[in-house]
Order: sequence, then C-alpha cells, then structure tokens
Amino acid sequence: MKIGLLCLPCTVRAAYDIATKATEDEELQERIITESIKWLTELKNIHEMNPTILHTQVCRIARRLTGNPDPFHHLKTLSNQVAMEVAPTLKREIEAASNPEEAFKLAVIGAICGNTIDFEVEGYKPSLEDLKKTLGICLRGSLHIDDTKTLMERLSTSRRTLYLLDNAGEIVFDKLLIEVIIENYPTKLWAVVKEAPVLNDATMEDAEQTGLNQIVDVVTTGSDHIGLNLEEASDEFKRLLKRADLIIAKGQGYYESLTEIENLIPAPICYILRAKCKLVAESLGVPIQTNIAKLKT
Repeated sequence: MKIGLLCLPCTVRAAYDIATKATEDEELQERIITESIKWLTELKNIHEMNPTILHTQVCRIARRLTGNPDPFHHLKTLSNQVAMEVAPTLKREIEAASNPEEAFKLAVIGAICGNTIDFEVEGYKPSLEDLKKTLGICLRGSLHIDDTKTLMERLSTSRRTLYLLDNAGEIVFDKLLIEVIIENYPTKLWAVVKEAPVLNDATMEDAEQTGLNQIVDVVTTGSDHIGLNLEEASDEFKRLLKRADLIIAKGQGYYESLTEIENLIPAPICYILRAKCKLVAESLGVPIQTNIAKLKT
C-alpha cells in the first residue's frame, strides 16, 4: 500500500502524540514536531513509499532528541496487565464454542478485538468491567472478509508458520489464537515481535511479560521498523521468512508494508486486522472499522 495524502496530517498528529509521551519538556516536544515536519517536506518520491516509514521515522526522531528509548513503555505495560485480566472472558468463549471451526473463528475475531479495545488511559486505571463489556460486544461482531476456513486448511498442511505480532496488550489475545493453532495443527509456529521499541508495538519484553515465550518460540524482525522493512530485517528473520509455508500478519502496519513486497515472499499471507484507517479500508475495498481475515496466495 502506498502513502496517501491523508498520511501527512496523520503523521503530524502522531508526532505530537509521540512527543508528549517521550518528554514533558515543551521545547523538546516542539523540536520533535518541527523536525518531523521538516523531514516530511524533504522526502522525495513520497507517494512511492509505504506509510510505515512515516511513524517509524518520527519515533526515531523522538528517541534521538529526548534520549527516551521507549516513550510508550508505561502504556504497553498497562495494556498487557489489563489484557491479561480481561483475556479469560475470551478464553471461556472459545472453549464454549460448539465446534472447532466456530472456536477458530472466535479466536481470530478475539485477536482483532484485542486491538479495538482502547487501553490508553490518562491518570487512572481502566474499568475492567467496561473492557469486558466492550470485548463481549466486539466478539458478537463478524468478519467483513472471512477467509478463516481457507486459513484453517492452510494451517493443516503448513510445516512452518510465522505469526507477525502487532501491539502490546493485543499480544495477549494473539496468544489465545496461537494456543488454538498449536493445539490443533501440526505446524511449527514462531511468534515475531520487534527488535526494539516503536510506538506500542510488541517487543520481546512484552512476550515475556505475557508468557507468550513459554508456549511458543519468539523471535524478532531484527528492527524497530513498524510493519516489515526487509532492508533492516535480520538474517535470522529473513531465513525464517524464506522457509515459511504460511504467514499470519496482524495489524495495519504489516498490511501497509507487506502488500508492497508480496512478490518477494513465497508463502501465502493471511492479513488479520481491523480496518481503522480510511486509506487501509479503501485499499481492502471494505467499510472503515470492519474486521478482516484475508488470505493472499
């Protein structure tokens, strides 16, 4: 997916959000925002790039100017803690499913719902009851693009599967889907996190905090880049990518980046996400705020 005009004001808004999380120094906040705008205006062939480069660069600017290695650390920790308290609600729903197909689809929807619950709270701990209610409503939703049956068929024949994780907090709900996969399919699965912090993307620290590393092998992309930038990826990750029979890619960042390099990836890719961005929704040909499980072969 290519950068659209809407990505530019979105990046400026993100620069403000990242700046205020990175430091309380208003002069530094202003420098982060103005340097991000300057960098944007100097980009050449911007419409040939994918959107993940934009917020990645803003995060790098913020870290360089403030020395804060992880501006979203507190938010990620809180997200994981709250998600772990809410996740048993989803687990019970999955276990109560009438058949394996229903359980699998519910786990997929649950993994998407993990991204729709807003864990970002200023100054107070979120209400667990409200989050459980929100999760319950989300789980009764549907998939606007539903390739879960084909995904199940692919999992039954896949020897090696890569599960590319999105955000902290959300990782807890991904863990439930991963449990369903490893309990019911013969595939060897690797969960993939970012090498270093970027926004609230999951890292190895989040995998350890949520216990994901106790049920599956966890590796990193080798980079702090949002989505996937093959030029920055580690040799280890690229070897796994080359040998994979199936890739499950969570979140908009992976959709935005992988759609530009699908011809370089031999395995089919299943994109699992909520289309929260107008441009992402248009690219998929779906209404905004719809749930997607789309297998690209």
